[in-house]
Amino acid sequence: MALARPSTLPGVNTFTPVQLLRVAHLFASDPDLPELLPPRSEDPGGRRWHQLAETHHLQLWVIEWPPGAGTGFHDHGGSRGAFTVVRGALTERQVVHGVIHERRLREGEGRAFGANHLHDVVNTGDVAALSVHAYSPRLDQMTHYDLVDGELVPSGVEQRGESW
Repeated sequence: MALARPSTLPGVNTFTPVQLLRVAHLFASDPDLPELLPPRSEDPGGRRWHQLAETHHLQLWVIEWPPGAGTGFHDHGGSRGAFTVVRGALTERQVVHGVIHERRLREGEGRAFGANHLHDVVNTGDVAALSVHAYSPRLDQMTHYDLVDGELVPSGVEQRGESW
C-alpha cells in the first residue's frame, strides 16, 4: 500500500481538512495496519509509526501509541491535517487563552485541522491506541512548544529526513 517515492503524476494537489479526514478514515479501514508497524523498540513507552503513502501533496501515517505516549505541543509546519482513531482512544490538548482544553477521541472518531493548528496528542488510556494521520501538503517540519505561564513558546524544530 505504501508508495516507494513521491509521485509527480497529475491529479489532486490540494486537500481540505475535511477531505484529509475522509482519506484518514479510508486508510483506517485496512485491517492489516498493525502489521505494517516496525518492531517494538527497547523503549516500551515509545510510539511506533509507518508512512503509508507520500506525494508532495499528501502524506499518510499509521501510529501506535502505548499508554502514556504523547507528542507534546507542536504544529505541522503549515500543513493541514487530520487523524482518526483506529483502536483505543487519544486525547487532543489545545491551549486557548492560557487554558488547556481536552478532547477525547475514541475508535472511529477523528479530528480535522487547518494549517495553523497547535496541539498535543496523548494516549491517556491504559491500552495501546492506533491512529491514521493525513497531511497536505506533506509534513516537512514540526515546531515543538513548551507551555510557559499559559503561553506556548517554541522550543525546537524537527525536519523531515532528520527526525522521521
